[in-house]
Amino acid sequence: MKNKFIVTIILMCMLFGITANGIMVHADAAEPVEAVRINAVITVNDARMLFHAYEVNGRLYFDIFEIAFALSGTEKQFTLRWGDRNRTIRVISDKPYNAIGLASNRRIADVRLAIPVDINFLIDDEPVLISAYNISGETYFDLHMFAAAKNFSVTWNSLENSINIDTRQQFTENHIGRVIDPSKPMVALTFDDGPSEFTTPILDILERYGAVATFFVTGNRVGNYNDIILRAFEAGNEISSHSWSHRSLTRLSNENILGELQMTNDAVEAITGVIPVNMRPPFGEFNRRVINTIIETGMPIIMWSVDPQDWRTRNADITYDYILENVEDGDIILLHDLWEPTADAVVRLIPALIRKGFQLVTISELLQYSDITPVPGNVYNSVNLTR
Repeated sequence: MKNKFIVTIILMCMLFGITANGIMVHADAAEPVEAVRINAVITVNDARMLFHAYEVNGRLYFDIFEIAFALSGTEKQFTLRWGDRNRTIRVISDKPYNAIGLASNRRIADVRLAIPVDINFLIDDEPVLISAYNISGETYFDLHMFAAAKNFSVTWNSLENSINIDTRQQFTENHIGRVIDPSKPMVALTFDDGPSEFTTPILDILERYGAVATFFVTGNRVGNYNDIILRAFEAGNEISSHSWSHRSLTRLSNENILGELQMTNDAVEAITGVIPVNMRPPFGEFNRRVINTIIETGMPIIMWSVDPQDWRTRNADITYDYILENVEDGDIILLHDLWEPTADAVVRLIPALIRKGFQLVTISELLQYSDITPVPGNVYNSVNLTR
């Protein structure tokens, strides 16, 4: 029954620019991004209808009013009321759909600026956070987050611009995937030496913008951050190997090199169920002997093309400025999720890269969409994409 509540609550909150507990949302304080309109055919429990939507940062944002109305035709109904005086939203269960006090003034355009807004509201006294955008005075919400919060299935078919909503099935993370356009620029953000407590805010901003990264984890740290590793993996990020103890592989025997990589792979597999397919040597140090040994693991060596030396400066502004001034299509960006200034820089960096037209992909995706089949032991610093 709760499947429908969230839609109407967000609708009212966003259209009036407030949270459900009466706190004003200052959307103009956030950085605007580009929103491209799409027309999507949506099937709701086998009934087809046409919806207006916007694609923002690779994610789909929908008109709350339309979704609320459509879902009210399922087996559960509800009504909502908006109170101007106390700025509250009241949801009444088991009543036919009715949005009292709601005015919808749609302005549809092909491309608009979208201002990100995070709306906090309460469902049965439980706070829920849903990502949303104000576009031309209207508010559009993240259908993926909505489906996750209310636990129903949403499947997106990018080839047909169609979406299937089934309130009778449970939500799973892979129901909505990112849409990668090989014709558009893409870069890979990579993070070394973690995980750590500062990995969490990095994951927060990645998820907010529907982006992913590759985390080259140090094996002996993995066991202390199982939840973070699992969260990163389930959100679509790639978990790769940065050795077990972060010692220079050039100073280790061949047997110890293989042991460092094997232990790290085992630790990651125990959490995610997936064995890492890429590795990065600590300090970026390797020689011919190390390469020949790594060939035995079947993994390529992933280096980088943009290095802001965040580990040295520990300065968010320097890291942010350096990357934006030097990044190009196909680059692999080196960062470290051990330091708070890096996390601070990434919070600003991700939306900035997206505004510049970059898709943020994993290392494996970068190679795949560049038509590169990675070869064990080969060194990859970036890719030259011909489009």
